[in-house]
Amino acid sequence: MASRQFFDPLTLLRVAPLITSTASVIIAVDSHIFLSSLVGLRQQRPKINEIVPRYFEAFFWKALPAIFVTFGLSIAFGVTNAYSRPSPASWAWYAGGSALALTHFAFVPRIMWHVKGAIDAKEEPHGAGADEVQSWLNVHHVRMAVADIPAWTCFLVAALKSLKVA
Repeated sequence: MASRQFFDPLTLLRVAPLITSTASVIIAVDSHIFLSSLVGLRQQRPKINEIVPRYFEAFFWKALPAIFVTFGLSIAFGVTNAYSRPSPASWAWYAGGSALALTHFAFVPRIMWHVKGAIDAKEEPHGAGADEVQSWLNVHHVRMAVADIPAWTCFLVAALKSLKVA
């Protein structure tokens, strides 16, 4: 087929989970940068405690759809690749990346209480908003190290192995 000289849908399928998991990691890193910078302002902690509950609430609800889309697509594309006869050298990497991307959601029971605590914190100088966001960040960092970055790495290796053979 002549159109495959310019665009190969199978190549797009092979790199799709890498693209979507890259977006997931970027969201995770951005979350770290924005929230750790906010709660790291120690001298302004009273002001931070006053604004953090509403800021985190807006941040959380605006980021959630992007999390579901990027991780959902990473899992779906990874599973599709694992079952679509990729090279023998890459199928396990697609399956592993999908499993690790799914592991992101295994942290929900651990993280949901910090989300609730940050949103429900009193908007006052001695409130616990900044501490709750820091607790969320602590779990977030573990989740990034255990699930998000390893999923991205698996999808990178899978794409390299599948495209090397093609």
